[in-house]
Amino acid sequence: MAELSEDDHNRPLFFYVTKAPYGEFSQWFRSYFTVSAGEIYSLTTKPPPDGLDSTQKVQFKTAEQFMMYLKAVQFEDLDIGRKILATSDPKAQKKLGRQIKGFVDAEWDQIKQEVVVRGNMAKFGQNERLRGVLLGTGDRELVEAASNDRIWGIGFTEKQVVGGPVDRELWGENRLGRALMEARKRLRDEEQSVGLKG
Repeated sequence: MAELSEDDHNRPLFFYVTKAPYGEFSQWFRSYFTVSAGEIYSLTTKPPPDGLDSTQKVQFKTAEQFMMYLKAVQFEDLDIGRKILATSDPKAQKKLGRQIKGFVDAEWDQIKQEVVVRGNMAKFGQNERLRGVLLGTGDRELVEAASNDRIWGIGFTEKQVVGGPVDRELWGENRLGRALMEARKRLRDEEQSVGLKG
């Protein structure tokens, strides 16, 4: 692998589809990870159901599945939640997430960023190769170049913004990129903390 120049280290790192470079950063990238029921409920504003075993592990196949499942838990639509867990297709998971009964944007907005951060911490933290990919990006800005998404992505393709006609001021929110950078920071902090203790 060629060494990165100083300019490369300072350039944003763009990602989008799972089969392209850095496709691991896509919410749809297949990667098995588990999260305890207790942690799942700690991310919502709802109390856990009576008798819940908070140590029980729930397995996820994609970060998209985790996000959509948490959305179902937040709005107490356990039927849709079970369907989300039953499918391995991220497109179907997203579609099911749009069918959640009682969904309120403002309520979801309160927790969704932390949900995506923690889902990606589990995804990258539990897989040594993926962890290496994420931490290997150093401090580079991570940018989801999704032309059809101005909330989780920037609303433009990489080609449109790199040497193209689109100025940064026109970019969308890049919430996924920001969540990945926060997950990267927390995972790095965890490693340093463990290193200091060891």
